[in-house]
Amino acid sequence: MIIWHLFCQRAFGSELDSAQTSQRPCNNCEVKIVESSKFDYESHAYYSSLLRLALSKTDDPLKPTSLVESSGHLVQERVLRQLNQEGGIDVFWTVTSKLREQQAIPVRVPLLNGIMGYRVSLVRQSSQNEFKNVRSAFDLTRFVAGQGHDWPDFQILKHNGFTTLGISNYDIIIELLKAGRIDYFPRAAHEAIVEAESLNDPDVIIEPSVLLYYPSYMFFFVSKSKPELALRIERGLNIARQDGSFAALFEKYINFSDVKKALKLSERTVLKLDNPHLSKATLDAAPADSLSTLLQ
Repeated sequence: MIIWHLFCQRAFGSELDSAQTSQRPCNNCEVKIVESSKFDYESHAYYSSLLRLALSKTDDPLKPTSLVESSGHLVQERVLRQLNQEGGIDVFWTVTSKLREQQAIPVRVPLLNGIMGYRVSLVRQSSQNEFKNVRSAFDLTRFVAGQGHDWPDFQILKHNGFTTLGISNYDIIIELLKAGRIDYFPRAAHEAIVEAESLNDPDVIIEPSVLLYYPSYMFFFVSKSKPELALRIERGLNIARQDGSFAALFEKYINFSDVKKALKLSERTVLKLDNPHLSKATLDAAPADSLSTLLQ
């Protein structure tokens, strides 16, 4: 397993926009989350463990909260809709956007501290040399990117002028890449390493010369019907940051120094992109741009 490390300890502001209720444990002591999938590549294990950790910080010792996985695999857009349906899930983790922050309650404590915004691409081994001369965003526009059609990243790439094909499922994106229907599949740096290893396909490799960067943050999102749960998660995450248990859990999953070395991030051509889909509340809470520090 690749070891993950927290490269930035600065948390977002601790204020939830729409929750003004007491910080009390959930009534039924169960929190519904999405079901794990083979395409999670350990991410479900991390986020569910982090959620369990946050809830444990404010648990009633006589009635500890348990996580219950829902049945069925849904694309992100449908999962977000389920958050506000009776009998649906209670909490989901995903990249934030203005739209998503309107659909559910965002817990503005960064789960990856912006790592999602550092993107390298899965490409066909046979076409990697075609990217060597990319020196600007314009140079990259002649290639076709693949992204989930309901991911904020799809809209970000489109906004920045990239030709991007929106696709419904991860496995289909990989198949289209191998078939030459798309040219590259941008992934967060830590995701790319895990996925390339898991795919174990000699024709799917990590493109070695280009790094895309834009501000991007992973949040927990909570059903609008449960603002007290959102407050509780926020409080628990901040306690975990203060007592070191957040960082300890993180270290089981990523060591960003190893990621930088493995991908040679400091040697890549960096293309900085605009992300117009972040809310003012998230921008106000976001840590300063850490790109130059990250690449040192």
